[in-house]
Amino acid sequence: MKRHKLILLLMIPLLLRPLSAAADSAGPKTRVEASGYTETSSYGEVLAFLREIQVRSDQVRVRSLTTSAEGRMVPLVIVSRESISDPSQRAAIPKPAVLVMANIHAGEVEGKESSLMMIRDLAVGPLRHLLERQVLLFLPIYNADGNDRFGHNRRDDGPELAGLRANGQNLDLNRDYMKLEAPETRGLLSLFRAWDPILTVDMHTTNGSYHREPVTYAGMAHPSTSRLLQDYFWQKLTAGAADALQSKYGYESVPYGNFMDRLQPEKGWLNDAMEARYGTNYIGLRNRFALLDENYSYADFKTRVLASYAYLRSILEFTDRHIGEMAELAYRADRETARDYAREKAAVEFKIEELMKVTVRSYEFAREEMPAAGSPAERGGPGRYRLRRTETLRDYRIPYFSLAVPTRVLPLPEEGYVILPGQAEAIAILRSHGILLEKFAEPLRVTEAENFKITAMELSRTIYQGRIALTLRGEYQKGEVLIPENAYFISLHQPLARLVPLLLEPEIPDSLAAWGFFNRAIVPQWSNTFSLYPVYRLARRPAVAMVAE
Repeated sequence: MKRHKLILLLMIPLLLRPLSAAADSAGPKTRVEASGYTETSSYGEVLAFLREIQVRSDQVRVRSLTTSAEGRMVPLVIVSRESISDPSQRAAIPKPAVLVMANIHAGEVEGKESSLMMIRDLAVGPLRHLLERQVLLFLPIYNADGNDRFGHNRRDDGPELAGLRANGQNLDLNRDYMKLEAPETRGLLSLFRAWDPILTVDMHTTNGSYHREPVTYAGMAHPSTSRLLQDYFWQKLTAGAADALQSKYGYESVPYGNFMDRLQPEKGWLNDAMEARYGTNYIGLRNRFALLDENYSYADFKTRVLASYAYLRSILEFTDRHIGEMAELAYRADRETARDYAREKAAVEFKIEELMKVTVRSYEFAREEMPAAGSPAERGGPGRYRLRRTETLRDYRIPYFSLAVPTRVLPLPEEGYVILPGQAEAIAILRSHGILLEKFAEPLRVTEAENFKITAMELSRTIYQGRIALTLRGEYQKGEVLIPENAYFISLHQPLARLVPLLLEPEIPDSLAAWGFFNRAIVPQWSNTFSLYPVYRLARRPAVAMVAE
C-alpha cells in the first residue's frame, strides 16, 4: 500500500504538467527542437527540412506559391493521403482543403516552427489519420523575406534572434488583403481560387495585456460576414478546439484581445480589429472560415511553440471530424450571398459591442506614479502612472467586446456596379479577388444610374502601408447616363458579393478609392475640382450583350 502511495505521489507533478501534443516521430528535427527551443529556423533551414520530409514521405508535395519581392520562392506544402500536387487532382477525391499559414509577421515564429513539426508528424509520424477526410495545405514561411532579417527584433522570452514584421516591400502583409500590393498576397488569393480552403488558420504572436493563457484566438469579425459562419465559429469550432486544447493537452486559451482599460481590467476585454484588410476578416467575407491564432509572447519560447502545436493539432482533429459540415455551411453561405446579399446594407461605420463573457486568467496590477519626464510609452497609463503586474493571480470574468455593430449603413444597388473604362489597375485587383466581371460589348444608355458626387476630400496626415489614405464625402445622385463600350459590370448576385461594395463604395475605409486607386480619375491632371467618380450603381441588370471575363 505504501509503495502505491509513493508511485501516486511521484505521478502528481506529471499530471499537473501540460501534456505534449507533439507526436513521437522518427522524422527530422526542426531547428527549434534541435536547439532545445532557443533558436528559430532560417529560410534555408525551412527548405532543407521540407526536402528531407519529401524524401521520407510520398504524401508531401512542395510547390511555389509565388516569388517574393526579394526573389525567394514561398513554399506551399501539400499533405494528402493521395499524394496530390495540384488542385485539379481533387476532382477524383472530393476532400475539402484546410490551409495553415504562418510567419506572416516574420518575427512571430511559433507558428512557423509548429507547422513544420505538424507537417512532419502528418507525413512520417502517427498523425496520418488526420488526412482521412481533408487535404492539408501549409504556408510555413509566408513572409520569406522578413524571416531572415535576424536581429533583436522582439521582446519575447526567446528566441534571442528573430526576423522582422514587414515583407521585402516594407509592407505589413496582414493589412494587404484588399489592395493586393504584395506578391505574397496575390499568390495567396490564387491559392484561394484554386484550392478553395474551407478553413484558414493564420498563426501569430501577441504581446498585449498580461494574462496567463499561452493561446488566444479570434475569427471573422467584419460586420458584413455571414452570420451563419460566425455562429458556427464561436459555438462549435473554437469551443471544440479550446476544450480539446485544455482537456487533452493541458494548455489554456482565451479569445484574443486586450484589457479595454489597463488600469481597470474589470471594464472588459477588447478585440477591435474588424476591418476587411485583416486576413481573418477578409476570408470571412469570402464565405469561408478563418481562425486567428495569437500565441502569447510573455510565455517562454518552448511553451509558446508546444502550445501552438497543441492548438493546431486540436483544430485539425476538429476539422477531421467536422470538415464536411463546415463545407456545407460555406457553400450554403455562397448560395445565400448570391441570392440575397443585394437586399442587405453595407456597413460604412461601426462600433464594438459585447459578444459574450470571457474569463481572462491574469494578475492583479499596481499603479506606480511616474516622474513628469517619463515618455508616453513609459508612463503607460493616462500620463501619471505606470502599470505594474504583481505576482498575485487573479481571474477576471468580464465582457468580451468583439461584435461589430454598424452605426452607419448604405443600401446596396439591387443589381450591381459599373466601372468605367480606363481603370485597369482596379479591374486587375477585382480579378485577383476572384470577383466575376462582365465587359460591355456595346454602349448602353441607362435612365436611372447612381453616381457618387464628391463634395469633399481629406488626405491622411501620415503614410500608412506606403499610401496616403483618402476620405471622401458626398452623396449619390440619380440620372440618365451613357455607359460606354468596354465598361465592366460587377453583379452583386455572385458568391463573392460581400467584397464588392467594400471595394467600390467610396466612403468605406478599405475601398479602392480610399487606398488611392481612383486618384487620377477623381482629380484629373491640372485640375483643382472633383471629376466623375468612375463607378455607377445599377438597380437593373444592363440589357446589353456582355462578355464574362
